[in-house]
Amino acid sequence: MLTPEQIETFKKRLLKEKAKTEGYMENREESYDEGELSHYDNHPADSGEELFLRERDQALNELDEDFLSDVDKALLAIEKGTYGKCEVCGKDIELDRLEVVPEATLCIEHARERDEMEHEGDLNRPVEEDVLNPDETARRKELDGTDEVGKKTDAFSQVEDFGSSDTIADSEGNHDPTRES
Repeated sequence: MLTPEQIETFKKRLLKEKAKTEGYMENREESYDEGELSHYDNHPADSGEELFLRERDQALNELDEDFLSDVDKALLAIEKGTYGKCEVCGKDIELDRLEVVPEATLCIEHARERDEMEHEGDLNRPVEEDVLNPDETARRKELDGTDEVGKKTDAFSQVEDFGSSDTIADSEGNHDPTRES
C-alpha cells in the first residue's frame, strides 16, 4: 500500500510528464504552421520528405495521445483513492513497476494479458494478403501456407498468378554461360 507521500510524489511526476508531452505535441504542430505557401518551385524529393515528416509526427502524436490518456487515467485514480491498485483484480501494483511506469493502472499480470489480447491473431502476415484474398485471410487456419487441395495460398504465389518479370530467356535451360550473344 502506498503512503500519501508516495502518492503525492507520483502525482507530481505524472503532471510533469503530462506537461512535457503536451509541449512536444504543440511544438510539432507549430513546426508545420510556418510552411511554404507554394509548392511550385519545390523538388519532388522535398515534397516526399515533407510527407514523411508529417506522417512521422502524426504517429508520434498518436503515441503521445495514448500516453496522455494513460496519465489522465492514473490521475483520476489518484483523485478516487484507487491509485496503486490494479483496476482488474484490486491487488497492489508493485512499487518497482510504478516507479518505472507511474501511469500504470494494471498489475503486471493483467497488463501482459491485455497486451496478449490486443495482439491475438496477429501472425505478422503481409497486409497484401488481406486484399488479395479476404476469405483466405479470415480462415488463416493453415499455418503451412496450403489449402485443402494443396494449392499454395501464400501472398507470393497469389501475386505471381497475375504475372511476373520472367521471360522465355529466364526459363530453365536457357542459361548457357558458354553461349555468346
